[in-house]
Amino acid sequence: MNISKMILALGALGVLVSGCNDPGTDYLDLFTEPRVQIFFNEPGSRAEGQRNLNHEDILVERINAAKTSVSAALYGFSSQPVRDALVQAHLRGVNVRVAGDAKHFLGHDSGFEELQKHHVPMQVGNQWHIQHNKFFVIDTKIVFVGTGNISPTDLHRNKNNWVIINHDYIAQDYQDEFDQMFEGRFTASKLRNGNPNFYTVGDTKVEVYFSPQEDAMGRILEELEAAENDIHFTIFAFTKDQVGSRFVDKHREFQAWNEENGQADLPPFTIDDSPMQQKKVVGVYDRSQIHGNFLYHEVYRLNSRGIPSRMDANENSRLPGDYQAGGGRLHSKTMIIDMFGDNPRVITGSFNWSAAATLSNDETMLIFHGRRVAEEYYREFQNMWGGGKQTGQAVCNIMDGYVETGSPLCSTDIEPGDLIISEVMWDGWNGLIDPSDRTGTRDPIDNDEFFEIYNATDEPINLSLFTLNSAYDAKMGFTPGTVIMPGEYFLVLDHNLVTYSDNSPQNGQHAYNSPDFVVNIPNDPRMPRLNLPNSSMYLELRDANGRVIDRVGDGGPPFGGGRRGDGSGIVNYSMERIIRNGDGGDGTQRSSWKTSNAPQGGERVNEEFRDIIIATPGEPNSQ
Repeated sequence: MNISKMILALGALGVLVSGCNDPGTDYLDLFTEPRVQIFFNEPGSRAEGQRNLNHEDILVERINAAKTSVSAALYGFSSQPVRDALVQAHLRGVNVRVAGDAKHFLGHDSGFEELQKHHVPMQVGNQWHIQHNKFFVIDTKIVFVGTGNISPTDLHRNKNNWVIINHDYIAQDYQDEFDQMFEGRFTASKLRNGNPNFYTVGDTKVEVYFSPQEDAMGRILEELEAAENDIHFTIFAFTKDQVGSRFVDKHREFQAWNEENGQADLPPFTIDDSPMQQKKVVGVYDRSQIHGNFLYHEVYRLNSRGIPSRMDANENSRLPGDYQAGGGRLHSKTMIIDMFGDNPRVITGSFNWSAAATLSNDETMLIFHGRRVAEEYYREFQNMWGGGKQTGQAVCNIMDGYVETGSPLCSTDIEPGDLIISEVMWDGWNGLIDPSDRTGTRDPIDNDEFFEIYNATDEPINLSLFTLNSAYDAKMGFTPGTVIMPGEYFLVLDHNLVTYSDNSPQNGQHAYNSPDFVVNIPNDPRMPRLNLPNSSMYLELRDANGRVIDRVGDGGPPFGGGRRGDGSGIVNYSMERIIRNGDGGDGTQRSSWKTSNAPQGGERVNEEFRDIIIATPGEPNSQ
């Protein structure tokens, strides 16, 4: 690719300058035998709480001690101590080479700029996705690799973990991967290097995978399927549906075992090492991702199924409380599987649980088998869980003072019946051509569905991370910051006309207007859709902790609504809840519902559709 070839050419102009400095005088030799050594940074909740930050010093000292070569694959790179060590190694004659991410290089990361100034050979690539690796190979003997970028933010302010592995064959494996990228082969153009994926390093069995040419995601799914006792996870970007599905399946399997074996009443997680614990799936996630990844993030599904999870409490950003200011994030991508079983193992590396990591990014993933390593990671999980915030309480704290009337009620403040699913338009297609479509194609209206929530209390209620669910899975979730006001009829809309395209605007006019929440604003096929059931109606509204607040239907045909008439005379009706004095009755009973009998569509039905859509979205139901 042109940019890669250009940078490779620039790197080839570099001049190696020999030096006579002794690089080994301050060398910190952690071990002499092959071993996996683990490092965690501890950003604390504020800058003054930082500890365990010697990982950067150790990396610098190892670079300073390099005798023949340093190969570094880097994404974000702005650590001054590390960049200075690489430059000095280059100037004293060590063969220093770098494979970097094209966008970070073009974005002028200070580390890349400094190396370029000193003519350190560099190759950059994967400009359409990301070269996401963060590893060093030193003297083809030592590997430094982890979840964190080589930047002050990731080294000091975001939670990460790194490992140093002293093993010739693993170092050669990483060296071969680096050489491919340095030669200009990134992402899908890389080849399997022919090295084994399995190694023994002292007391630890180690598996090494590179993405996308090796099936790292497949190994994750295999390990999750094989989990027998427990799964503890800490995660940054979590958008891979298959991983979320495995978590949900394992949670159901473990819950059934707990019920059968009298352990259902035990806590799912304790800070101590009590052997009397449930089989469980538990995790800590980064809060920035439920904002930045919107409904892609799998935490909505996990919460909806009652999987215990906590939001990380790290507030150590450059501006405390604002994770967008730099720092304050949980940047780990780590699982501990069967910690309390016979075969504990840990999965970690640069590899987020996402489609991009699986298919297009340059990534690495490691699996460690062995109790010593698993126990070290488990201790760190205990720290994060102990400092984390229960999801419901965390989103509640975020909303303190959000509305003029005071902080909205949270999950712990409400009871079933306070929120009522009051109307459902489950059949979004009415068989007619869109009368407002002036594009010449005259597309039919397709999939304009909605449901409505009524707040039966006299207080605003925080809907952050509430979910609408079928009997088996989450259908959609409410992003942080969503509030329903007292007495409000809150309209949740999904209007899907055509497949989303970055190059083409949406056709025509939707059937409804002024929604309070749109399920899929960009009409992106990767995001969840309502797809409300037409023949087996059962829905649940769950709060941020997974508790059921309201139900609709009994799993059979809907209790009302749908299409009436034929040909050009088809009219679509919603299904309305019968609410008397703020009480919606039992939503799973037919007696609690009726077909809308409004004379025409309400004000939030666009005028062109009011004769063919009989519904009252966002307002009291028909009488």
